[in-house]
Amino acid sequence: MSKIYFGYTTQSHGLKGELKCYTDFERKDIVLQKNYPVYIEGKRHVISSVRPHKNYYLLTFDHLEDINLVENFRHQDIYIKREELPLKEGEFLYSDLIGFSLLDQTEILGKIENVRYNKGGILLEVLGSKRFFVPFNDAYIKKVSLKEKIIEGQNIKGLIL
Repeated sequence: MSKIYFGYTTQSHGLKGELKCYTDFERKDIVLQKNYPVYIEGKRHVISSVRPHKNYYLLTFDHLEDINLVENFRHQDIYIKREELPLKEGEFLYSDLIGFSLLDQTEILGKIENVRYNKGGILLEVLGSKRFFVPFNDAYIKKVSLKEKIIEGQNIKGLIL
């Protein structure tokens, strides 16, 4: 089982057992669904309701609809299982790209060391002869080959300082 960090809960909201959940997970649209399994403190729980509220989500788990029943869920990390994430053929998580080789034309520029999220989008941190960042967008990324673990890029050499 490979666990993926999804987010965390803070405090309860109201009396109906809703918990505030903060997440920046890239595919939260898949996970934040009724009946989706999540793991808190290693135990499996099921999301029974979800609703966005300001910059977080209000969740209830296992149909526990009383503030007193969800006290143990406060201030906890939420994980999901990679195997239970229903990705279609050719879909991936950005974290899956760590370890991939980055090519510009036919030259290997380095390996993806990390993926960073910022307001401008996704940045791939590459370690080659130097450490540099490549925006994950159509201007720089042409193709991602999941089987070969290769990312084909274009116009990347201008990003290396």
